[in-house]
Amino acid sequence: MDDYIKRDIEKEIKEYVEQFSAVSLTGPRQSGKTTTLKRLFKDTHGYVSLDKMSDRRQALEETELFVERLPEKVIIDEAQYAPDLFSYLKIKIDDNPRLKGRYILTGSQNFLLMKSFTETLAGRIGILHMPLLSSPELKATVKGNHTTAFFEKACLTGTYPEPMIGVKDIGKWYEGYLQIYIERDVRTLYNVGSLREFDKFLRLLAGRPGQLLNMSSFATDVGVTIPTIKNWLSILEASGIIYILYPYHANIRTRLVKSPKIYFMDTGLVCHLNSITSSERLYNHSMFGQIFENYALMEAVKLFSALGKREMFSFFRADKGIEIDLIVEIADHIIPFEFKASMNFEKKWAFGIESLIDGKIKHKVEPGYIICLNDKVLPLSKNTKTMGIFEMLDVLKTYLKK
Repeated sequence: MDDYIKRDIEKEIKEYVEQFSAVSLTGPRQSGKTTTLKRLFKDTHGYVSLDKMSDRRQALEETELFVERLPEKVIIDEAQYAPDLFSYLKIKIDDNPRLKGRYILTGSQNFLLMKSFTETLAGRIGILHMPLLSSPELKATVKGNHTTAFFEKACLTGTYPEPMIGVKDIGKWYEGYLQIYIERDVRTLYNVGSLREFDKFLRLLAGRPGQLLNMSSFATDVGVTIPTIKNWLSILEASGIIYILYPYHANIRTRLVKSPKIYFMDTGLVCHLNSITSSERLYNHSMFGQIFENYALMEAVKLFSALGKREMFSFFRADKGIEIDLIVEIADHIIPFEFKASMNFEKKWAFGIESLIDGKIKHKVEPGYIICLNDKVLPLSKNTKTMGIFEMLDVLKTYLKK
């Protein structure tokens, strides 16, 4: 039986391979990069993985020989382990610039790869990011078509491909994943000091999804310095473990120095780290609302990644008490979204969105949406509607096509 889950990003990958000499596909470990690429290009590309120590050693120590031995078209997996490789690939590309899709590079460390691309392959490489599984991609694995069912799936099974196709003990899978991530990536590629303290920080972070980041508090709780916390956040973001959402401000530079909110790319990891292993625990947990917010935001992030679009996401927070969970900027317009973990509706939910529309900000504010567990599309106020997760994704696709 073929357990492969078709990915929405496949169309973008094919188009990039036809357009660029080299293509990079980054994404978290176990997000399905290798499986997808092997399936799409099994008849046209060879394959080599730098996770394999013998190949990595040659790529590091005898780089020119390694490159000469590669097939004309090849997938190079976990390319971040051999940063000197890229200058040799550049020479090969420049020898025959008309040959498209020559090198497909994958990596689970976005920052390290981007640094190498900027220095050596600028103008020659197309860059895509492989998200974890989205709710639309999971339709074949979930009974029913309601937001609640997909939310539970994302929480209790997670959104990594492997657990979706048959893992008996999800908890053991996550602990194994974390051990490999910390030992293989964090220890090998970064100087983080104590791995025990890094693991403690990750678990504390999972207890505060969607909250404003307080680095001083984390530094005190873990027993490290604020610069160490900043460094660890960068590692987690580059690894595709967390997503950092900054507050809205018309000036992008100002936005990036304000306190952000931290979310996890996989809602299942949040639940695992908080010992949420059943629907009953999920719905009765004190973080239930925050977990739903994490899930809904990540569905928007995954959509943009799958379509090859760079997202401009933020949250809105004003002195008057107005808060909006997600601001999506498309051209000169912004679309506000609020996330409510409820099946019922309350008129007061529309206050924040209506206040934002009435206020004076740089961008034109479009009608807003309350995303909740109830899939009914209903008007709450003049400029605010309620809807479920799939309706939200349809709204975003409509705006992206304009």
